[in-house]
Amino acid sequence: MYEILPYSHELEQRWDRFVMENSMNGTFLQTRKFLNYHPEGRFKDASFFVEKSGIIVAVVPGCNVDGKFVSHQGSTFGGPVISKDFYSGNKILEIIKTIDDHIAQNFKSVKLKPTSQIFATMPTDMLDYALEHAGYCRHTELSCYTPLAQDVDPLEACKRECRHNFRQAEKLNLTYGEIPDSEMETFYDFLVLSKARHNTTPVHSLAELHDLKRRFPKEILFRGVWQNGEYLSGMMIFYFKQVKVFHFQYLAPDDSKRETNATTALFVNAMREAAQAGCEKFSWGISTEDGGAYLNENLYRFKESFGALPCVNARYEK
Repeated sequence: MYEILPYSHELEQRWDRFVMENSMNGTFLQTRKFLNYHPEGRFKDASFFVEKSGIIVAVVPGCNVDGKFVSHQGSTFGGPVISKDFYSGNKILEIIKTIDDHIAQNFKSVKLKPTSQIFATMPTDMLDYALEHAGYCRHTELSCYTPLAQDVDPLEACKRECRHNFRQAEKLNLTYGEIPDSEMETFYDFLVLSKARHNTTPVHSLAELHDLKRRFPKEILFRGVWQNGEYLSGMMIFYFKQVKVFHFQYLAPDDSKRETNATTALFVNAMREAAQAGCEKFSWGISTEDGGAYLNENLYRFKESFGALPCVNARYEK
């Protein structure tokens, strides 16, 4: 028999230990250490454990949104996050049924957003099957990644125009490195401007970015490019060490300096850093809008110029 245990604050360490040490698709984005950077009361938490004889077999981060269960709004990925030891054909069907029964008894509808394949330590196909088998509708968004190898310069995978732009940037003797705390406000100001051009705003405040940088100094990285000490472009990166992936999260360029090709230099150098760290993929994130209904072809073409290959992020609704 499987049992449901609602999440509560005193279970934080137990939750995080399971996500990072015992699961097949957990990332630091699903830990309470990450989710708790959000202020108390921002979300109505509805997260829960699934246990068998006192052993955690799954956790499901989620929120109650007007009586609907939604994968936790404070993270890119929610759940379910499944135990490595219980990830088998018969057990996964039982676990998903237990999760589904609990949600059906307490919520009007459900939207789950599990970890994408490239961030999981085991193939997610069986989980995908179990969710569809339980009657969930699958919706996908197009993402992409550039394959990396430690002994291969990522520039070799880039298309000719991209390589040309990078060579032009090299002539300007640009500097690549970590964005110090003293320049985080500059980074954030350009991030706000960049988002405004697309009629959006950053998900995080500047204070929250400082907080995340302190919480995850090895997993959340800020990198920039300068010319003679002048900021030109910067990015926020998530480093998923368990699966050897750098994931690009935010870009904050000074668009008045486009002629420097600083953003191209930034991406190439970030991919080089990832490859030197032993990463096998540089993840670019989605290029779709409106839940996957619309493909931003120009954006996707830009990512392809850096040697990107397709993959998908999936969500499941019922």
